[in-house]
Amino acid sequence: MGFDVLLFDNNNRLVSILKIEEEVHKEIFASHKRWACYLFLRKLSDYYRTNQEFSGKTLEGLINDLINYKPLMTAEYHTTVQSLLDAILDKNVQKIRVSGD
Repeated sequence: MGFDVLLFDNNNRLVSILKIEEEVHKEIFASHKRWACYLFLRKLSDYYRTNQEFSGKTLEGLINDLINYKPLMTAEYHTTVQSLLDAILDKNVQKIRVSGD
């Protein structure tokens, strides 16, 4: 089970769908990490209750949280997180919805 990340443009049209695998979620929210300090990232911590939308300032906040948190993660996950960031940073993406399984 993983997260589905739906990316929308400014007309609320679906641009793309990404998947965040369960192992990436476990890496981000491992008990020994300081993820709770990241206001927007922590909204994704409850794997089974996650249904979050991010746009405008909240999307910017999530992007900043991911950029700042990535160095704290094991290097093998950096590429996955960077791919997510690259997709979200696309100029056509105005909103994302993150849904748990």
